[in-house]
Amino acid sequence: MNHVKIPPPPKKPSGKGLPPPATEASTNLNKSMEGDFVAFNFRVPAEFRKNVRQYALDNDTTAVRITPNPASLCSLPFTS
Repeated sequence: MNHVKIPPPPKKPSGKGLPPPATEASTNLNKSMEGDFVAFNFRVPAEFRKNVRQYALDNDTTAVRITPNPASLCSLPFTS
């Protein structure tokens, strides 16, 4: 068997690089988030999830549209 010299792969740069300047980082804090939907995942009992989805079906809407209004969930039974 021949011994072939293969050079090692090039090293990847370590770290994430330099942080953005303070002026650039603080400008995105003023962005309006009203109306934007973002993922908000957390664990709930299966029965509660079922009740939320059923409430949405009964009211011809989606679970996403009713969950931003916590008052709409007050009438849903929550059993632990």
